[in-house]
Amino acid sequence: MAKYSDIKHEDLIMKKAMDVFAEEGLKFFGIDKKVKDSSSTEIVVLEAKNLHMDYTFLMEDDTYIHVEFQTTDKGKDDLRRFRAYESLLSFQTGKDVVTYVVYSNGIQNVKTILETGINEYSVKAISMFDKDGDIVIKEIEEKLNNNIEVTKQDLIALTFTPIMSGKLSKLDKIIKSIRLVKKIDNEYRYDVESMLYAFADKFLDGKDLEKVKEEISMTKLGEMLVEDGIKKGEKKKAIEIAKTAIKEGMSDVMIAKITGLTESQVSIIRESICS
Repeated sequence: MAKYSDIKHEDLIMKKAMDVFAEEGLKFFGIDKKVKDSSSTEIVVLEAKNLHMDYTFLMEDDTYIHVEFQTTDKGKDDLRRFRAYESLLSFQTGKDVVTYVVYSNGIQNVKTILETGINEYSVKAISMFDKDGDIVIKEIEEKLNNNIEVTKQDLIALTFTPIMSGKLSKLDKIIKSIRLVKKIDNEYRYDVESMLYAFADKFLDGKDLEKVKEEISMTKLGEMLVEDGIKKGEKKKAIEIAKTAIKEGMSDVMIAKITGLTESQVSIIRESICS
């Protein structure tokens, strides 16, 4: 079981974004199709082995879009795994499957084609590093200055600025993004703030992380964060209680009320238990 501090933040944040934004998340990654149904991502195969796919969507054209989030690049091993996912899902449903792999952590120029015997298998790769976070921040700043509506696509892009390219440091991207989110009156505001904070926890430490905490403390999310309000021992106890409650089947909302943790923190703990 992964420790709370060892969780793959980027992977979980990207999955959280898909949970929050759903079809809009697909559009952000260039997949402009209508979703008919969000499907089960667990495939049961022989010998009771379960394969967990990140996300699958049944589209209106009756094909499946399979999305995987990767913070590492294992080359052929990954492609073989994705091919197995596709083959089994297609066999069990009788439908065609297309796999999109979203890479973060600065991964570029990945292998997308696997030659196996007389067959050739391919995936569609998307690198977050190909997007410029500086431009995203500037465009949203201009929208706010000109009273132009900030869309869900803008919010998704803003969420991922820390893992995009650009001249700004990760600290500056996170700080600027948090300040922009403060000005946006949107139901997804808290979710974006929590994901930006998770990126800060992943990439920053020392004084830089303190700067982000200070910025967050002035937001609505800051009122809910218990990082500075709970002593280390109490926080550790809260995490253990949350783990037990998750295993008992309690919801994130109820666990958050009981432990004093945020729903975002509970969600990350839940992911760590399932990974």
